[in-house]
Amino acid sequence: MKNSMLVLCLSLVCLVSCKPQEGESIFSYQNGQVFAKEKFIKIGNDLNTQGWLDTCWAMPKYIVSSADICSENEEYDYQVQCINFSPTESSETDYEFIAIKSYNSGNFIFKRIGYGTLTKIKNSFNINANANFLQVPLNEETFALIFTGLQYMEEPNELMIVVVKKDTATLVYDGRAKVLNYSPYPNFSIEFVETLDWIVYEDNSSDFVPCSDCPKHRIWQEGNMLKYTTW
Repeated sequence: MKNSMLVLCLSLVCLVSCKPQEGESIFSYQNGQVFAKEKFIKIGNDLNTQGWLDTCWAMPKYIVSSADICSENEEYDYQVQCINFSPTESSETDYEFIAIKSYNSGNFIFKRIGYGTLTKIKNSFNINANANFLQVPLNEETFALIFTGLQYMEEPNELMIVVVKKDTATLVYDGRAKVLNYSPYPNFSIEFVETLDWIVYEDNSSDFVPCSDCPKHRIWQEGNMLKYTTW
């Protein structure tokens, strides 16, 4: 009887400690607008003061790529520009700056400098896609754009998420993320860790790999919202 009770208690403890937490929305809708939560902007704000953004925007620029996209209802059109701060730099994969223009208003509605070098999605998600971002529809007039950066030594790739709604674009996530698992829309989900381990193999080669005993994180779509959990 005592052994049975012990097993039951251990099982309950495991259920509480091992199961991922219930998801938390990473942004909110208020009066039709998108509002970010400061806790999910983990990196990059120190580089993105208005003064520095204005200075960078005035510098010579090389547009690595520009892509025209639209909302699901096709009523709102945009151009996403991936930019380097040099008119002669001809990298076809890496860039430093993101700018989103609304064709409806004629204005740039989003500008942000990457915390490090940004790059094509396939370098982080291990998918056969030659794009600099992913687009995830949230409803007829709202969608998320996913951008990623290069891994640098022990620092995992940057993961940046921007929610676009009508003539506004809001940064809702910016942090480190070594992606472990990815599911595309309509079942969008990213599972990742924020820490890497240094390992040495038997042949004396070495590499940084996802930390095996560190907290795991997950961001996924639930209706018109993106949710987050960690365990």
